[in-house]
Amino acid sequence: MESRNIKNIISRFFEQYASKNTQFLFRKWFQLNVHLTEKEESMEELWENSPSVISAQTLEDLSRIKASISGDVPTKPTYSLLKRIISYVAVIAVIISSSIYLTYKFAVPAQLDYAELSVAYGESKRIILSDGSIVAVNAGSTLIYPKNFTTDTRTVFLTGEANFSVAKNPDKPFIVKTKYLDVRAIGTKFDVQSYPNANYTKATLIEGKVKVNMEQARSKFFILRPNNQLVYSHRDSNISIVDVDATKIASWEDGYLIFQGVTFDEIANTLERKYNVVINYDGRTLSKQSYYVKFNPDESIKEVMDILCVLISKSRYKIKDSKVYFYTK
Repeated sequence: MESRNIKNIISRFFEQYASKNTQFLFRKWFQLNVHLTEKEESMEELWENSPSVISAQTLEDLSRIKASISGDVPTKPTYSLLKRIISYVAVIAVIISSSIYLTYKFAVPAQLDYAELSVAYGESKRIILSDGSIVAVNAGSTLIYPKNFTTDTRTVFLTGEANFSVAKNPDKPFIVKTKYLDVRAIGTKFDVQSYPNANYTKATLIEGKVKVNMEQARSKFFILRPNNQLVYSHRDSNISIVDVDATKIASWEDGYLIFQGVTFDEIANTLERKYNVVINYDGRTLSKQSYYVKFNPDESIKEVMDILCVLISKSRYKIKDSKVYFYTK
């Protein structure tokens, strides 16, 4: 394959939307140990052309990525490096579309064979892992997991939200890794929510006991008990543990949406994922209070918006195609 063609493939892939099948094939090809020079040069061009601020630390991080690509340096898995990279690079498509390369290449043991489950907006899916653990994956989420657990831990990687019913195995802890938190369990039920565009990452315990580690401070951890919810703020790194009805938090698996003291932003983001719509609203007027509301599985987006208009005084809405316009006075 000519160098020019390789660069065109990479640049075009990151400039436009690609189907899931195309993304999968691209990632498989991108990780092959071939055409490394061309791949490096293309990624560096994308990096340099992005409207972000480049510092000495940025260039150092880029060099470490390039060394890892070519196999020159046995890079130890690190998430702090990835966080710095993500903060520098404005080409978000690079981060999202090549998530396995830029994120999991540093964190996933290469000797394992991994599978990826991506769930579109308006859907949810349930899978059974090789150890018998059951995972329900919510809309707009991605779960990457080993096809077989052959190491001393059962580690999976989550972006979005999922309910986990973990098969008991005291000798092999089950670990859910997100960008900010690691949730470790032996045999239990819990919910993890870690959407890229959210302000918080949340871990909610339904049954059993889990240990939650901070990704930025590995020595810092919290033990959760049933109906505890750990909330990590992406903005200020603040951590709080609140008491909730965990079964309600996890009820999205059965089609229910139950919100307990959440912002309108959270409600809107969740509705967008479930109904595959875009909700337009004025966040300045709706962000000043918390909301408590429940939606049933059989309710349409119109019925949901009717309920919100009752909940929020002096509000109205209109729906056009897949867009919802919500107005307040």
